[in-house]
Amino acid sequence: MNPHVDVGAYLLGALDDAEMTAFEEHLAGCDECGAQLDELMGVVPVLEELRSDGIGFVEPPGDALLDKLLRQVAGERRARKRRRLVAVAAAAVLVVGGPTVAVLATQDSGGGTSPVASATFAPDQRSADNPATGASAVVGVTDKGWGTAVDLRLSGVNGPLTCSLIAVGRDGSKQTVASWSVPYAGYGTDAQPRPLTVHGAAGLHTNQISRFDVRTSDGKLLVSVPA
Repeated sequence: MNPHVDVGAYLLGALDDAEMTAFEEHLAGCDECGAQLDELMGVVPVLEELRSDGIGFVEPPGDALLDKLLRQVAGERRARKRRRLVAVAAAAVLVVGGPTVAVLATQDSGGGTSPVASATFAPDQRSADNPATGASAVVGVTDKGWGTAVDLRLSGVNGPLTCSLIAVGRDGSKQTVASWSVPYAGYGTDAQPRPLTVHGAAGLHTNQISRFDVRTSDGKLLVSVPA
């Protein structure tokens, strides 16, 4: 492997003992790799959190993916867009390790469409709104062998808040599909007209889910969407 690309592999734990030793010897004398390592450290807590939830790499990713991840995350880190950094890290795990979560607005601040947000929204959709809170949501579901892939489009929510999408099973069980932060301007509001799009997953099959709840971190129900 190219030692200048090994920064990504080193952070992702994809090097064997010999490769790790060789890279650390190279790192000691390479300012370029040292700078890249500092830039990319922000993605490590994200990946560790995903791994702790049982979502990880099935096998070590290849050189091409590591190189792509390195370039993308470094670019996001320099731009200091932490919300999109999380999306890039989550998308990388999704490519090689199964279902996970990607959270970001449907367009970036420059007006361009984000590649993660442009992911296909499931055609099997249901919607609901809550006049009491002003929140409205569209949920798309796709049944998979491992459970359900879930897409959420949320509007009418003002921040600052921390929210979660929760799948409620027909047996009363609950699983958190995704969690995210809402900035002061909110999503789908006068200050920020664009909705928030969230892609997540539940370990329940579609026919096992009775509804999807969007709740704040203190338990307040913003909107409930029947499954």
